[in-house]
Amino acid sequence: MNQGFKNRVQRFAHGLSSKSLVTHIWRYFYIDWEKLGITGWDWNTIRDAVNAAEAWTPPTDYAKLHNADNVAHNHGRHGYVKTTAYSYYYDLVLPFFNTMNKLGVVTNYSEASGDLIGAWTYTASVDPQTNTRSYSTNAYYDRISSRPNIVCLTGAYVSRVVLSDSKNGVSRAMGVEFYSSGQLFFVSARREVILSAGALQTPQILELSGIGNPNILRKLGIPLKVDLPGVGENLQDHFTVTMGAELHGHHITADDLSSEHFAQERLREYRETRRGMLSSTLSSLVFLPASTFIPADTMQRMLASLDRALQTPEIKNSPYKQWYDLQRAWLENDGVAQLEIILFPSYMHVGCTKENAKHYTLSVFLQHAWSRGTVHATSTSIFDPPEIDLATLDSPGDIDMTMLLEAIKYTFKVMQAGALGDLTAKIVAPLPTWSDDRLREYIRSMVKSAFHQIGTAAMLPRSANGVVDSGLKVYGTANVRVADASILPIHLGSHPQATLYG
Repeated sequence: MNQGFKNRVQRFAHGLSSKSLVTHIWRYFYIDWEKLGITGWDWNTIRDAVNAAEAWTPPTDYAKLHNADNVAHNHGRHGYVKTTAYSYYYDLVLPFFNTMNKLGVVTNYSEASGDLIGAWTYTASVDPQTNTRSYSTNAYYDRISSRPNIVCLTGAYVSRVVLSDSKNGVSRAMGVEFYSSGQLFFVSARREVILSAGALQTPQILELSGIGNPNILRKLGIPLKVDLPGVGENLQDHFTVTMGAELHGHHITADDLSSEHFAQERLREYRETRRGMLSSTLSSLVFLPASTFIPADTMQRMLASLDRALQTPEIKNSPYKQWYDLQRAWLENDGVAQLEIILFPSYMHVGCTKENAKHYTLSVFLQHAWSRGTVHATSTSIFDPPEIDLATLDSPGDIDMTMLLEAIKYTFKVMQAGALGDLTAKIVAPLPTWSDDRLREYIRSMVKSAFHQIGTAAMLPRSANGVVDSGLKVYGTANVRVADASILPIHLGSHPQATLYG
């Protein structure tokens, strides 16, 4: 196959996949926020905000046959981000549901209710009229881009928020410095400055502006404006490990895109009809509480090890002690999803040597990892990337490794049971025959980010290393707010995109 064409098709398919909105939100997360000292962010408030962002269209009969969410009262109908079920499903979808049901996992027909537990089908950010992605640009910006008071400058780099000296313990944003075409500019702020640079760069901009840990700013030679040691701390993510298998019989999977003729036909089909394989992506997943995939005796040992670790002075004296306690309670709450498994109708590993073989991949995602990383500026220049340490698998009592190990063992059962098991010719990697030690090595070598980073400008009390208050205003400032994933204090048991629109 022509490599350039293949790359274009793969980029097209990946773009549809990676930017689709899974419109699910998680009830327990918001209910428990108040325990962390956060007010005004209860379940009803967040649900209403998410629904206000959504313009949902009910699924087709074909999508309903594949368990698409059709409970109208859990969706918004008059928002801006258009959502609906996909128009194409791979033939592995229903066998996957069959297998999960056989293992005692129920089908969840309305993940938008806030109850994520069970096996279910995505609702995606897709315009059903055009079968194209609906997202912030065409949902929001394009509607108001012609207004005279809206200026969107692309290709610019914000270097810092310019703050006044502290008066009565509060600094005021005078404006923002930014580079464009190699030249430094300043724009004044009459009212407020809102940072939305994401969990990895919002803390960098705050530090370059003089907001952060005094020790870090001193080393960089940045004058301190606001003493906030929580900036860049508390970095959390969802971590994932993939597992691959080869299929019996004839199946159409994304592996077929390796054929130039097949890929060209699918691309032609999508361009002419907005239907077919390239109008969809992965669509099926399952969310499970810890008790479903971790055996009772293993759970007891894991919790005992964790509890010993939580008694260490480092954690007992941590400003984050309250959310450690909250996260500990979630482990024994069967309403809290600790594991996500996604079905990918293709092979995502290297090393497959069988010509024309068809595959599937199951990816396990840890929803509430205990590792806490950091992201900090490395110089006074915005052009130097921040130093990012996800602290992957560095968790109290080694709990993240234990949970991923048990997730893989449980997923072996999924690959061998029910209708999906009947279609599985062989498991390619990892293998059920491997020892725990070898599986741990596999996890260490394969674990990666799900790109759901949050928490680095956390909405928490200032005494708990918070960076913003319940109104998203940065502590110690009069008019600087943060509105992005960095404000989430503790990770969701779901994908964060719908929450961020809300």
